[in-house]
Amino acid sequence: MLAGLLLILASYIFSLAGLFGFGTDPEERYALPLILLIYLAAMWSFFGMKFLITSDSVVAVFPPFRYRVPFSDISSVEIVGEFPWYMGWGVRIWGRKLIFAGKHAKAVAIRKNKGFFRTVILVSENPDEFRKRVDVAVR
Repeated sequence: MLAGLLLILASYIFSLAGLFGFGTDPEERYALPLILLIYLAAMWSFFGMKFLITSDSVVAVFPPFRYRVPFSDISSVEIVGEFPWYMGWGVRIWGRKLIFAGKHAKAVAIRKNKGFFRTVILVSENPDEFRKRVDVAVR
């Protein structure tokens, strides 16, 4: 992450100095700051991703997205295997599944009784512990 940020900042400094012929047009001067903003927004999302268990629901937060699953809608909670590399990271919609993934690892699948998304998959740091905490909270 830091390497990407440094690369964008170095490119911006080079463009301001007019090195390598980049940044000579006025329109080009706005390209790198825009790329930097997009990059920082993406990093904010990944580092802001968290899964919470409140008094009445499980909440998945992936800025700027937030999804709440009330305990009354949960039919089961189980562990699922790793996702393939081509699934990517972030918030994914796969059929009627909603996936919050920050890495490719084991995840917690929350099956719901109603709603458009019948399965919500959360890739947490410790999926076994998170599943146990959700099971205890639902009961």
